[in-house]
Amino acid sequence: MFEDITTDVSLLLAVVLFLITWIYMNIRRPTGMPPGPTTYPIIGNVSIFLGKTPPQKIFRGMTKKYGPIISFKVGPSWAVVINNYELTQEALLTKPNDFSGRPNLYMVDWFSDNQKNIVFAQPTPTWKFHRKLAHTAIRKYATGQYLENLIDEITPRLQAVMTQKAGTPFDPREVVTLAVYNAIASMCFGHKYEFNDTELIRFIELQKEINEAFGNGTLADFIPLARFLPSPQVNRFKKTSIEFFDLIKKEVSQHLERYSPDEPANDLIELLLQAQGEESEGSEDHACKLTDVHIKQIVADLFFAGTDTSSTTLLWAIACIVDNPTVQENIKTELDEVIGHRPLRLSDRGKLPYTEAAIMEVMRFGTVVPLGVTHRALKDSSIGSYKIPENTWVLINQWALHMDPEYWDAPEVFLPERFLDSSNSVKQRLPSFLPFSTGRRVCVGESLAKAEIFLIFTWLIQNYKFSKPPGEEGPAAVSGIPQALNFTKPFQVVATLRNDIN
Repeated sequence: MFEDITTDVSLLLAVVLFLITWIYMNIRRPTGMPPGPTTYPIIGNVSIFLGKTPPQKIFRGMTKKYGPIISFKVGPSWAVVINNYELTQEALLTKPNDFSGRPNLYMVDWFSDNQKNIVFAQPTPTWKFHRKLAHTAIRKYATGQYLENLIDEITPRLQAVMTQKAGTPFDPREVVTLAVYNAIASMCFGHKYEFNDTELIRFIELQKEINEAFGNGTLADFIPLARFLPSPQVNRFKKTSIEFFDLIKKEVSQHLERYSPDEPANDLIELLLQAQGEESEGSEDHACKLTDVHIKQIVADLFFAGTDTSSTTLLWAIACIVDNPTVQENIKTELDEVIGHRPLRLSDRGKLPYTEAAIMEVMRFGTVVPLGVTHRALKDSSIGSYKIPENTWVLINQWALHMDPEYWDAPEVFLPERFLDSSNSVKQRLPSFLPFSTGRRVCVGESLAKAEIFLIFTWLIQNYKFSKPPGEEGPAAVSGIPQALNFTKPFQVVATLRNDIN
């Protein structure tokens, strides 16, 4: 009997010792990695992304204790977050090949058909080919005269909606979203939409639901065991995404019925079908570079990239000029003096330094993608004096870069003048200003977003004066619920037609 007790105790001690060792190995920070908060078994520091405080602010607060680069754990994966410009430059520009990978996230991989899109794909030759196609599409359909014509066609419909709302408080989100989605949907699908088009409105609703369901990620992304547990959030995300992709597949099918390879491509889908035909004429390996799944994913990529970031930036712009009426009038004065009443063109950007500076300040002040898109170390490397093991996630706290007092005086103040030099010219390539990231994974839709925002924002200021509703207190330019995108909280404005102002 004594021997049995001894055996049981030995087994118990062995189990306890195993658990202690497992816990220690699970939470032990690899040698040479940056310092960071205490990690917990299994979940790591996943709570950073699931609370009500935006994670970019949590990370910036940690820099006082740990320094500009911080390591933490997301489920089983180690990660670092960079909070200053110098280390960001090192990671993304000096060592772009070391940190150009993407992590494997359960929901992202599901949404992207196992990384067959551009944003979340690994840096392979196929990915390079897809990026080249995206750049070609943007140059052809989303810049220059093509985009100007799109906006010219949209503004009468936009004005009709604004006329109905003029003089009374309204949420500008609907108007801005309809304008942006109309332009991008026309570019992708070749349609001209009315603002009350049911399919266009459904695209908007689905994208909003996808953003809300995904938020800053799900437990299934961070903790592998959670993938086997029932989750209303995951189910809602998948159901909504399936309907979203069904709409895109419907558009691709309709294009296939009428597409002629001998005719010039008139929209993004036709451009991709044309490229697919050219690839299929080569070897079988070439045909695999642009499958139907790839086409669906690239269209979705440009649709998301061209709509969410641009509409969110425009909402921040309206909120900022409502909070700062002097800035709004300075923009209007510059537009009157340089442009007059004619429609703006993209070639006007260099003639409107204050307006350009104001848009840049909006992108700094209301950083739309505060933590960027997560990178992954493709090999053992280093950042600063710290070791970064292969497969470590690397996050860039773009919001912290844009709020760094070492580079920005009074960063919490909205001040377009900070982007102007002594000769009233726009300062180019300012340090610690990366609204579209930089390096090998720089945002493929940067030129599209900049052009679209400029044309729509200046049209709004040309034609309307925006102000707070009577009795409205507090700033409008305030972040809403923490998500991967930095949306403003809901706010209302009063738009007065400029022609009605004495």
